[in-house]
Amino acid sequence: MKSNTVSRRAFFLVSLLTIVVCLPSKLLAASAKLLVRNARIFTMAPRQRDPFMGYLVVADDGTILAVSAGDPPAGITAAQIFDAHGEWIIPGFISAHSHLWQAAYRGIAADKTLISWIDDLYYERSAKANPEDLYWFCLLGALDHLQNGITAAYNFNYARIYWQGGGDNAFDEAQFRAEEKSGIRFIHGYEPGMMRPGITVDQARRRLKAFLDWTAAQPPSSNFLSVMINGGTAFNNTYQQSVMEKALMDQFSLMNQSHYLEPPEPITQGEERAEFHWFMDSGMLSNKLIFGHFIHTDDYILQQVVKNDVAMTWNPLSNGRMASGVADIPKYLKLGIRIGMGIDGEASGDLADPFENMRAGLYAVRDKYEDATVISPYQVLWLHTMGSADVLGVKNKLGSLEPGKFADFVVIDPARLGAVLEDAYANLVLVTAQRDIDRVYVGGDLEVDHGQLLHQDMTTVQKEVNQRVTATARFEPGK
Repeated sequence: MKSNTVSRRAFFLVSLLTIVVCLPSKLLAASAKLLVRNARIFTMAPRQRDPFMGYLVVADDGTILAVSAGDPPAGITAAQIFDAHGEWIIPGFISAHSHLWQAAYRGIAADKTLISWIDDLYYERSAKANPEDLYWFCLLGALDHLQNGITAAYNFNYARIYWQGGGDNAFDEAQFRAEEKSGIRFIHGYEPGMMRPGITVDQARRRLKAFLDWTAAQPPSSNFLSVMINGGTAFNNTYQQSVMEKALMDQFSLMNQSHYLEPPEPITQGEERAEFHWFMDSGMLSNKLIFGHFIHTDDYILQQVVKNDVAMTWNPLSNGRMASGVADIPKYLKLGIRIGMGIDGEASGDLADPFENMRAGLYAVRDKYEDATVISPYQVLWLHTMGSADVLGVKNKLGSLEPGKFADFVVIDPARLGAVLEDAYANLVLVTAQRDIDRVYVGGDLEVDHGQLLHQDMTTVQKEVNQRVTATARFEPGK
């Protein structure tokens, strides 16, 4: 055992020495758009838990050329140089489960749980909204995410939740334009519709193919990560829904995120658990499936999820707001389930604030176990960065600050964070607020500076959204 440990240490030192020797020449030969120096860097990279004072270099294509302790090599040049003066840098947050358009409806249905909340939002408030309305709603949500340090999101796009067949992709195209306009990195969640009598898999297939062809014809952008399917099996009463979704996943090589086992009502929970065999029988259970929320499970469901490497997304803010319950995250982690964190919709979570989301989750789990050691600040930060990247299939691009990945990061002023000698991650998760974010970068480009969006006028966007919400509301304003 001792010899193996020594061998591993020797290998690590040799590898590190190789990097140190080779790094300067590569940097000097490369073209850099940004050099960040004098920063305290939390990379969230594997085997790099301890933060360090160092530098970060960004290539012209928005990826990281180097991130290392100490001073940058002498002679390196970059189009821009940012001296952080000791400020903290962390990877941009990733929301693995967002409904960006719902930012238009924050604060609604304050005393309702999921099913009645859905009736309120989808069948009353947003029922008259048109594609252009959804463009503005989605843009608002994406920009709000960015202001809060969320640089990438899985977006459940709105296409009329109970699609009746026919029609075009106007809603999806409008929201795609908003996602692209905002500057956030995004996975476009596509709603294929609900299977009902008279609706066929071929109809869903043609509609999805038309949208995929449309996205392929758009100007190339590294912000557009992929298309995934917004699964609807838990919201339909027929096995054919899962059959349709599996057929689309296979034909177009798409992943699927399905809301599952979220509602708090025991009757609804029982109905959804009884539908689990639909996921199994259709062949959907795989590492291409993500369960959103995934709170009210049982041992058999967990066993099958682990066996098939199904992932899940944890959404503490909305779960607490709608009394959905607390997902047993320590148990899931112990079983080896891959977990990402999401902000969810701002009509249910209200704030696109990853710091509040991490705190809400940490507090809820500790309350559940009555144990302050059951989950740590480092763990929840990892889940909201690398965990989310892993679940969404983009851990080779996002989630940590490592060479070759996109330079998406948040700069934090530690002046208000108090004592940092024992555990800096505790200060990041337990103390940091949105007002402590000085800068937000996507691909090495500065998008937010001290709370101000540099490429969008948030006041104009919010005004446009407010007018459109009022114009389409079935409720009287103020009632």
